[in-house]
Amino acid sequence: MWRRTVSWVSGPLLAAFFLWLCLRGVSLHDLGTQIRGAHPLWLGFSALTVVLHLFLRSWRWRSLLEAVRDRIPYRELLSATSIGYMASLLPGRVGEVLRPALLARRAEIPFAPALATVGVERAVLDLLAVLASGAAALVLPTSISGLSTGADPHLLAQLRVAGGAVLGGALVALALTMLLARHRAAVGAWLEIRQRAMGRLPRLLTGWLASLLPGLAAFATVRGTLRLAWETLLIWLVIGVGIQAGIHSTGVNVPPGAFLVMLPILAAGIGIPTPGGTGTYHLAMMLGLSRLFGVDEAAALGAGVVVHAVTWLPVLAMGGGFIIAGGLGRRDDDAGPADASGAVAS
Repeated sequence: MWRRTVSWVSGPLLAAFFLWLCLRGVSLHDLGTQIRGAHPLWLGFSALTVVLHLFLRSWRWRSLLEAVRDRIPYRELLSATSIGYMASLLPGRVGEVLRPALLARRAEIPFAPALATVGVERAVLDLLAVLASGAAALVLPTSISGLSTGADPHLLAQLRVAGGAVLGGALVALALTMLLARHRAAVGAWLEIRQRAMGRLPRLLTGWLASLLPGLAAFATVRGTLRLAWETLLIWLVIGVGIQAGIHSTGVNVPPGAFLVMLPILAAGIGIPTPGGTGTYHLAMMLGLSRLFGVDEAAALGAGVVVHAVTWLPVLAMGGGFIIAGGLGRRDDDAGPADASGAVAS
């Protein structure tokens, strides 16, 4: 009980602290001017990428769940994804558990493997995508990424070597994931035996790894792995383009590949447990744009406020729409699986 209370209280407190860090020394008048001047067409385009992102995540989730149940109704996947993301505004990472719980209820699949696939999304696919984005920013020409354009050439060469190493490491990690997927039953049994002789921290780590194993089934084949890699690349490209468009809407000009630099920075900000990334997302955007691209802090923070808002408004609209349409209710027991496979909500 006390852990739940701490998580619900600490999130808003951390959000308030990081918002204070963002706002100190920034002119509220300049910030307001920056926000009010956002271009509506670019904002609309950025909002559309958020909607597309939810559709693509639902599509990838079905790929991860094919070993559990084939042909899961896409509408149920989209409903659970939208509501789960909306619940991420609540403290305590509620959305991460609510999403598989809703799908398990609505599509009649076991909760444990559904939860495991959400863990695999975060700990494997999205993590590797963010690392690859940062590495690509280091490897690509600075005319595209805009990263360290004024840096010493020798330092820049070293950074590019580091970026290549990270990309290579991501490929190795993907290969290891495939190996684990092919032998997940044996690995699970070995972990269960080893846990009995381990200390508390190693036992927690191995227990976490064991909990992910049921979600790795889609990686067992080369075809399945390539499919997930392609879907993940598409998801994060859409996210990046949406961020770039949102930044551009505020009049902040950055190189065309700036989103490759900003993606890992913003992901690190969201990784700090505040409701919906409030405060941490804004600080990450402000620091990234001002320190790496020379943007004025008020303008950078204004971009963070605008992009954060335009990210969450479509999520709230879609999640709320599915709740109103009965997204939290149990599927009618008299309805067969085919009855729940209606057309994709638009």
